[in-house]
Amino acid sequence: MASQKINILYGRLSQEDERQGESNSIHNQKLFLEKYAKENGFENTLFLADDGYSGTNFDRPAWKKIVEMIERDEVATLIVKDLSRLGREYLQVGQYTELYFPEKGVRFIAVNDGVDSLVESSNDFNPIRNWANELHAKDTSKKVRAIKRMQAERGERLGGKPPYGYKKRAVDSKDIIPDENTAPVVQHIFELCASGKGPSQIARILTNEQIVNPSNQYYQETGAAVTGLDTTRPYTWVQSTIKKMLENPVYIGHTLSMQKTTLSYKNKKAVYNPESEQVLVKNTHEPLISQEIWNIVQEVRQHKRRAPKHMEEPNLFSGLVYCADCGKYLVLCRTEKMRENQYYFRCSTYGKRGKSACTPHQLREMDLKQVVLDDLRRVTHFARMKERQFAAYINQKNTIELRREINALQKDLDAMRRRSGELSALFKRLYEDNVLGRVTNEQFRMLSSDYNAEQKALEEAIPEKESRLENLKASAANVDAFIEKAKRYTTIDELTPELLRLFIQRIEVGERGKKHSHSSGQSIRIIYRDIGTTDSAMDAAEQQPHIAAAITSKDDIIRLLA
Repeated sequence: MASQKINILYGRLSQEDERQGESNSIHNQKLFLEKYAKENGFENTLFLADDGYSGTNFDRPAWKKIVEMIERDEVATLIVKDLSRLGREYLQVGQYTELYFPEKGVRFIAVNDGVDSLVESSNDFNPIRNWANELHAKDTSKKVRAIKRMQAERGERLGGKPPYGYKKRAVDSKDIIPDENTAPVVQHIFELCASGKGPSQIARILTNEQIVNPSNQYYQETGAAVTGLDTTRPYTWVQSTIKKMLENPVYIGHTLSMQKTTLSYKNKKAVYNPESEQVLVKNTHEPLISQEIWNIVQEVRQHKRRAPKHMEEPNLFSGLVYCADCGKYLVLCRTEKMRENQYYFRCSTYGKRGKSACTPHQLREMDLKQVVLDDLRRVTHFARMKERQFAAYINQKNTIELRREINALQKDLDAMRRRSGELSALFKRLYEDNVLGRVTNEQFRMLSSDYNAEQKALEEAIPEKESRLENLKASAANVDAFIEKAKRYTTIDELTPELLRLFIQRIEVGERGKKHSHSSGQSIRIIYRDIGTTDSAMDAAEQQPHIAAAITSKDDIIRLLA
């Protein structure tokens, strides 16, 4: 029976080994092992190899097959070029050579290391050799990681497959250029999102339009299968694919690398790097999407809320409308029983905590649409028709208002940070008093609950204020950019999510002057991108009474009729 067993010749090559020269190639390992077997009388041989597998990874196809054959008692001898071909993981290699092979009656030979399990003395230095091989793997892993980071910091692409929408400049090149077949699809996806469509809606649209999905597109072009490939459904798109594309900065010309890593040189499980360890290099290739469209899409994605099941479209003003008093967003209230002209906005703080925290600030959606549409037409018309006067007015106004708003925000932020510090100190003192018995457990629970609630509210509000402050500091008037946008949109017939976010940064709604009165004046402050707020000083210059009549004061006080 022993003479019928197989003598296995095993080779392994990793990418790191391949860089060290041709001597380690699978072909040369095969020639070397076959020559050794012939010269030493080993017959009934079978050569098996794992090409492209690290020595620290024993989850290799050929190696798993060898283990299965050993378990079936089909293997007499296992011959490798050297111990490092078996593996570079000290404990695992030792377990195989010292325990597993002897237990299964398999003779093990590592030719170049002079190891033969039949000669007991040849195994004396195996632990040292295995340890050295593992150190080599560890050192190689560190060097490879360092090289990859250097390449990433130079803006080189580390992946082999170009992202959807691009193709390689040449077969052996890492540079990418727009793919004339798929680049328009990417642009279509971003345009759909900018218009208010979510990933699942976009996926349905592309599926209905019978556009080949990325995995099938790549397979049809190269013949190479990728993860998730399903050739039976070439036109089926999924929302996760759309979501990843909408968040990928490659489409604005940037290269983002080092997003993933492995737990260690031994454990190859992929994990995400924190953002601080990722590498973003800007302007490395031709973009498919403008920065303007990218910004709009990110804002739409950030503030998008799922529409109720009975509603076709999401909230047009999602993430744009805020309460002028508490600063929180207004929610759009709509039910299946309400007519479309009855939909209304209401302060989210009032909805959650009642009139003790804020007031309703109620405003019908149709009225807000009309006010914003009229004012947007008014402002863009003035920007197009009287460029010099518009620029002079904005520059003069922006300097004063911006400084006033920045100072007010900074003052609020300082007070909030101060209070947060006070709460931390109060909680610490309260805990000490409870431990020392000065405060009962019941008092501690009641007071700590109040402190925690206030602390949580501050933790939510402070980043919001900080972000607003940073945006204000960075919002020095860019009148030219606004005028250029106004020239592109000479006719504005209706509001769209893309149009709103292109021109408008924020809308603040005040409370009515008289409670429960539908005819009482209500302040609506529209803050435009690049130029900030506008006021009635523009009306006379523009001479458009049918539009300007909607704006009755510097703070854009609109009288909304029921």
